[in-house]
Amino acid sequence: MTPERPQDDGNRTLLHLVDGTPAWRPTRGDALVRYAPSGRPGTAALLLKGAFDADTVPCLREALDSVRTPQVELVLLDLVGVRFGDPALVHELTDTRHHPQRHVLIGPLTRQVARLFDLTGTRRALGIVLDAAA
Repeated sequence: MTPERPQDDGNRTLLHLVDGTPAWRPTRGDALVRYAPSGRPGTAALLLKGAFDADTVPCLREALDSVRTPQVELVLLDLVGVRFGDPALVHELTDTRHHPQRHVLIGPLTRQVARLFDLTGTRRALGIVLDAAA
């Protein structure tokens, strides 16, 4: 965890196994971040699903902290399942620029998330691949 973040922000994250892989879920809210094997050395993939706001984004933060190891050079964030995001999600995603790993966001994005990224300039600031096949 980075020093500027509070150690206990009141939002607990639960670690589960989903289909045999780690998954992070907040104690309240419907967000889910699931690790997905990428099949490529040095690459970690996270699948995001649900709504990400100030109460639920800590599960994304914990998932990111877990996969950021010296062996990982690329982190793929699949946003296809994200139906809602607010500035807390934008902040967490833009914070990825301060880490040594390259982070790539994968879409397509829902209309709400695309609008959020356009309004905040996030689409230009981060690498977003709009087709998961790419």
